[in-house]
Amino acid sequence: MGDRPTGPIKIIRATIRANKIANAFWRTAIFFIGFFLVGVGIVLLVLPGPGWLLIFLGFVTLATEFAWASNLLAPIRVKLEKAKIAGRKPAWWIYVLFTFFGILTFIASWWVWTRFPR
Repeated sequence: MGDRPTGPIKIIRATIRANKIANAFWRTAIFFIGFFLVGVGIVLLVLPGPGWLLIFLGFVTLATEFAWASNLLAPIRVKLEKAKIAGRKPAWWIYVLFTFFGILTFIASWWVWTRFPR
């Protein structure tokens, strides 16, 4: 029972993998979708838009089916894990500092609003 997929998406994917034609179609579709995202991302590096985000999403899409794409993203996964471990809650005085400057900004904005009416 441990080798059977449990979630609905995993069940659908296991059904597709069991059929050779459906599996080939699925992998081909993932291939084209992934490279389409990477291609649009490369174009958006020059044009205004989220180029790096689309390139990353394209490689994540490709990594769902292809080992070479998963291996390409492995160093990024390691760096994200290190960042997660190194991340910690800021000290209490940082919260006090941001609160103080937020209140100060509000008071200064109110003063300018009342001192110089339109």
